[in-house]
Amino acid sequence: NGSQHVNDAVIKEAVPITVMLVGAHAEVRPTDVRLYRENPYIEMGNHSYSHANDHYQLYYSDPEGVLADFIKNRDSLRLENNIGRLPGRNMWRINGRSRNDISSGIEAADLLHRNGYSLFGWDLEWRHDSHTAEPIGTAEDIFNQMQQLLSKDRLFTPNHIVLLCHDEMFRNTYDESELKKLIELLKGQPNYKLVQLKDYP
Repeated sequence: NGSQHVNDAVIKEAVPITVMLVGAHAEVRPTDVRLYRENPYIEMGNHSYSHANDHYQLYYSDPEGVLADFIKNRDSLRLENNIGRLPGRNMWRINGRSRNDISSGIEAADLLHRNGYSLFGWDLEWRHDSHTAEPIGTAEDIFNQMQQLLSKDRLFTPNHIVLLCHDEMFRNTYDESELKKLIELLKGQPNYKLVQLKDYP
């Protein structure tokens, strides 16, 4: 829910983004996947087929199974790159650099990276209510947090921010306008550039 609003906002604002797709979810909403695939501003990445079935400890206890899950997702969605994000983990494996949030998932992340995957975590998450999916904080709040992160240099790569959002946050007109508002705030900064993950850093 919310994917169509994300798609519309990106087209109207003409900004490049990367969406991380879960194959099991995508199968239920093939129309949204088609919209993303046809959108010239959207790059599709791999967020696993199963999203660990929300049992992360069990999922990451089998690194080979995680790799197979990512391969299944790549094949089912016909993904054309090896950009990925681990379910429930903020782990990075890019250009010989890495970062882990917790120990569970390290072996899987290393195995995926050895098999050609560039794994992205995030520098800032626009969180949402787990029951209502409403965004926690306004576009201005998120923009100010981004400014603070840049000034304090607490980023995986200096001067680069990966912002994590979830489609379900943008299910109605108001939420969509918050997404547009954030994009417009960022576009209004002469020193900011919005890019897809394939162009990071």
